[in-house]
Amino acid sequence: MLILHWGPFDLIWSEGALYSIGLQKALGVCHGLLRPGGCLAFTDAVWRKENPPPEVKASFNLDYPGMGSLEDDVAAIHDCGCELVGHFTLPDEAWWNDFYTPMESRIVALRSTYADDYETLAILDQLAEEPEMHRRYSDFYAYTFFVTRRRASNKTIDRI
Repeated sequence: MLILHWGPFDLIWSEGALYSIGLQKALGVCHGLLRPGGCLAFTDAVWRKENPPPEVKASFNLDYPGMGSLEDDVAAIHDCGCELVGHFTLPDEAWWNDFYTPMESRIVALRSTYADDYETLAILDQLAEEPEMHRRYSDFYAYTFFVTRRRASNKTIDRI
């Protein structure tokens, strides 16, 4: 049997990954890997408004059914034994300048290359939905960057 011992770490940095196992579970895992006083920096998608349009809700439900509000994330941070150092919403320009605009250009180019490949075209259609949804509905959701710190106390934290 191979047993690996990880941590404790001073810093864990995760952009767009914690949601894949659920934020509460991921925060519990990270808490266990941080030394007391260690920091976790991460991004997470959050709802900005209640009752998003069904199209937006359905899209996020495919990948992130547990997505919550900013307040939900802050509560989860505190519940896992960390404190919030700070947070900010990623600016919309970051998505357009560095991700969606190049993505849309690449999709256009790939459509020409794969004009006779209907499976690939179907995938490209799916990929093209994300920037279009962001264009129409970004006021309902945002990506927030969080910096947290594991509390220095020895208090036992129940983890999922």
